[in-house]
Amino acid sequence: MATSLPLSDQEHDRVTAFIYEFSNTVLHTPVTQYDCIYRSHAFAESRAVLVLRSTAGSFALKVDTESPATGRLKDEFELLVDLSRYFERTDTSRVVQPVYLSPGGAFLVTEFIDRPTAVDLIYNSKDDNQVAQVYRRAGSWLSDFHSRLAPVNYGFRPKWMIDSICELAATVPDDIAQKSRKMIDTMVTEGERLKGIEDLRVFSHGDFHGQNLIIGQGKTYGLDFTEVCEKLAVYDIVDFLKADIFRDGPASEVDQSGILRRNKQMFLRRYRLPIDTDILDFCIRGRLLKDWLDYWRTDFACSAFEEFRRTRLEMRLDIAFDTAN
Repeated sequence: MATSLPLSDQEHDRVTAFIYEFSNTVLHTPVTQYDCIYRSHAFAESRAVLVLRSTAGSFALKVDTESPATGRLKDEFELLVDLSRYFERTDTSRVVQPVYLSPGGAFLVTEFIDRPTAVDLIYNSKDDNQVAQVYRRAGSWLSDFHSRLAPVNYGFRPKWMIDSICELAATVPDDIAQKSRKMIDTMVTEGERLKGIEDLRVFSHGDFHGQNLIIGQGKTYGLDFTEVCEKLAVYDIVDFLKADIFRDGPASEVDQSGILRRNKQMFLRRYRLPIDTDILDFCIRGRLLKDWLDYWRTDFACSAFEEFRRTRLEMRLDIAFDTAN
């Protein structure tokens, strides 16, 4: 269970009212315990997730106080209902089951699955075989999700990524900007070669990092569908694979994308849609480079974990771009 995060008095009052509404409308039994397990970094005042405990079971309560105006949670709840039916035709892929949407739109409730997320295992497991299976299951789940709507061919456009990398490189210390120069030059050359090549545009999760995938017993559960959109399939794959920087392995086992070869292969083993691997590798390296430069911005103060992640990113970038010497 994740560590409970503190709530202000105002948040306690708000959450208590939400729990009262849910309990009276659906459970008809009291909630005996609640803990805040997530608070949005970018929207700390308005978005949070809590776990509710009762004799009727455990539930996740997702709060977004701006949602009554934006419709964000209403859209997600309706999509969860649709996805629940869609995934019934698959063997192992599921989503968390929707339970309740407040008529006011400020919160929704789903089942709570008390199992590790993919990130929990990727970051912490000592068993490389177990982690490889996490990647295999993630590829299978995403393949099922991307197959919900028919994919379409779409020409690759690398300019946005290169532009954002160059913008970040202008905000970092001179020595970091100098080191990144060779990497950026490589990205520009590769981008020119790949520009316009057709790849698949699909119904995408939009935020497919490992905290949004729960590894259950025989089932894999997706959650958090507030960023769904249509875009190239590779971007969801990149979002998931980038967590691999926290896995140890010799440089000889890291491929040109900066990811451990075995884990990427395990992910793609059950991902059934055709993907241009050159575009995938380009996008992975670009994302790792963006994240590394972002942590070096002169106006950004890293936490201890972010400094550690920055170091891990640099290790992989040195291998991927051959800049260690």
